[in-house]
Amino acid sequence: MRFSKRFPLAVHSLLFVAVLSPKRRVTSALVAESTESNPVTVRNIFLKLSQSGLLIAAAGKNGGVRLAREPKDITLWDIYQAMETNDVEEIFKLHETNSDCPVGKNFYQILYPHMASAVNAMKADMEQVTLETLIGELKGLLKNKKDASP
Repeated sequence: MRFSKRFPLAVHSLLFVAVLSPKRRVTSALVAESTESNPVTVRNIFLKLSQSGLLIAAAGKNGGVRLAREPKDITLWDIYQAMETNDVEEIFKLHETNSDCPVGKNFYQILYPHMASAVNAMKADMEQVTLETLIGELKGLLKNKKDASP
């Protein structure tokens, strides 16, 4: 399936905000440093997340971002929809077919239901994973790394 880097950048950004915003002001420059991206790219991600109701951004010297919802109420599917399309034909980037050919004429009619099923399975799986889930997984990794230190 086709994903741009916007989706993982958005997940990273929201995870960063969820973990750090209670303790410090989170800006696009700070997130850009963590994601090794350009701050303008991060601001564009913030804009899409804000427009989707996942993030609240305040501009200016004392600005920053914070989650618009609790981490338990933000799923990977919510983030995916904010960043990407869920249009089957866009995800799979369909090619042109020859309408005079018996295969070409019928190709999408037989393939489309299977592609739609794959997108629905992806959606169902992504709806089960919340930002809270990812925070827990991150904390587990950090704890394990700390425990492994000499």
